[in-house]
Amino acid sequence: MKHGLAVLLAAGTLALAGCGSTAEPQARAAQETAPQAAPSADPSAAQSQAAPQAQGLPVTVQAADGTSVEVKDASRIIPLTGDVAEIVFALGLADKVVGVDLSAMGLPEARQKPQIGYQRSLAAEGILSLKPTVLVGTEEAGPPAVIDQLKGAGVPVVTVPSGATSVDDVPGKIELVAKALGVADKGVELAARTKTEIDAAKAKVTGTDRARVAFLYLRGQSKTYQLGGAGTRADAMIAAAGAEDAGTAAGVKGYKPITAEAMVKAAPDQILVMSMGLESVGGVDGLLKLPGVAETPAGKNKRIVSLDDLELLGMGPRTGQALDKLVTAFQQR
Repeated sequence: MKHGLAVLLAAGTLALAGCGSTAEPQARAAQETAPQAAPSADPSAAQSQAAPQAQGLPVTVQAADGTSVEVKDASRIIPLTGDVAEIVFALGLADKVVGVDLSAMGLPEARQKPQIGYQRSLAAEGILSLKPTVLVGTEEAGPPAVIDQLKGAGVPVVTVPSGATSVDDVPGKIELVAKALGVADKGVELAARTKTEIDAAKAKVTGTDRARVAFLYLRGQSKTYQLGGAGTRADAMIAAAGAEDAGTAAGVKGYKPITAEAMVKAAPDQILVMSMGLESVGGVDGLLKLPGVAETPAGKNKRIVSLDDLELLGMGPRTGQALDKLVTAFQQR
């Protein structure tokens, strides 16, 4: 193991550095304190209204919440969560998207779209003002009362699984989103490509001496510093990449605040973070100032792995690419 080494993965490359990631900041799904943003005028609204109807509509889909939802019109789409937005864009439907939540703002296609706030703290009035014909999001979209309001307003709301359990759930998630929007054939194609990339990355895992990796959720602006564990998307990604989740091994379920005691108990060989989070604490140097981090094997050797936020935890079209980078990084010990 080389001392003073920080492994930073961003923009599809493997970089070695001793400072923070230079990746452009972007909102993430786990950002509990994200502010609400007022919708702005959508310059593409007229174009979206005039767009031809998808060939696969009308369609009835079985949503993740157990309800059957009929979608007749996908000319004005609002993805309620960033991971779903990435799938919608990858399906070639960017011109029909009339609003996105803050967790999607790291995606180039989303930056000129009206904002509807943060996925966990949505407001019905702002969403309805954009005149959507269909809303699609994971179970993380809410609060529940707002989702009920949107359904009550007559707008089809399709919920899809978040994919937190396993990377193997990602292709099905993609296919469900595509079917709901009338482009099932494109969904099958995108899901197959994503599955091929996931399987190829998992096939690169070698050996039985697994790296012990801790995922840290960092938001310096709100001083939110948490250690991830069982039941999280990070746990699923770490396991698929052939490593051991240090938080899970230490008995953490979900997320818990970082403490010196928790970090020492987790004793990670490597630390995994999102690029925006790493940047928010001042890079690797700032990360090492958090309780207990510098005392871990990962901290002592500056073994920090950083990926784009949605690429790492989006459980979407880039999941296989993210896994490939993690497998490479985790095997460099």
